[in-house]
Amino acid sequence: MNISQDNQLTGAVIGAAIEVHRQLGPTLDEIAYEEALSLLLAQQGIENHRQVPLPLTYKGVRLDCGYRLDLLVEERLPIELKSVAAVLGVHEAQLLTYQRIGRHPLGLLINFNVAVLKEGIHRKAESRFWTSPSAINPTEIDSGKAFDPVSAAIVMAAVEVHRNIGPGLLDSSYLACLCHELSGRKLAFQAGLEIPLTLNGTPLSARAKVPLLVAGQVPVFPVSADSITKVHTAAAVSRLRQGGWKQGLLLNFNAATMLAGIKRVVVSQ
Repeated sequence: MNISQDNQLTGAVIGAAIEVHRQLGPTLDEIAYEEALSLLLAQQGIENHRQVPLPLTYKGVRLDCGYRLDLLVEERLPIELKSVAAVLGVHEAQLLTYQRIGRHPLGLLINFNVAVLKEGIHRKAESRFWTSPSAINPTEIDSGKAFDPVSAAIVMAAVEVHRNIGPGLLDSSYLACLCHELSGRKLAFQAGLEIPLTLNGTPLSARAKVPLLVAGQVPVFPVSADSITKVHTAAAVSRLRQGGWKQGLLLNFNAATMLAGIKRVVVSQ
């Protein structure tokens, strides 16, 4: 990484984004800013590509998570564009995920829905990419003993995923890797399972989704958050009740260790 060249490139991109914002203003759809910024960069002789597909590689296998980077500038600077009221943690996790996948040390998250663009510019440096530990922590191996056999197998698969790709990425990254890990362990699962909703016994047209159902009996809710919140728990309990399950697993892959991110969710009688 050439710091001087990278600083020059990010400065040029930020300058172009400021000009786009000056001419177009806030509140437009993200696609308008993407088109305009790409055009202006090209006019300035700066190579860039729009909607770049980013497959996630897990244990040498390419997993298509449907990720597409808004802009990749000079083959080394990923740009994620937003037009939102406020930049959230999930937006930052999205850019971090793209940086990790593409192994790009620098990235820009630019929110155009602001009065002054400098308030919407977030420069992210990711100089230390995740290196998988050589072995699983023995404490995490022991953690599976507190669960039934199916749940224990899920926990160990989650530990392996966390060990290989680390914390901080999008929920969907962990779900894709966990499905791959479960498949390798010959555990049957359904991803994105839809369940019917009723109100006072009357069916609703809307449906709820369970991210993962393993062996037809254990619903799994992968998240990537600072911590498992009451909202995460309440949502999981609701899905369990709606699907007729007694218990499930909340897995927070953003925890420092997978052991710290495991929570059994039980429906009270």
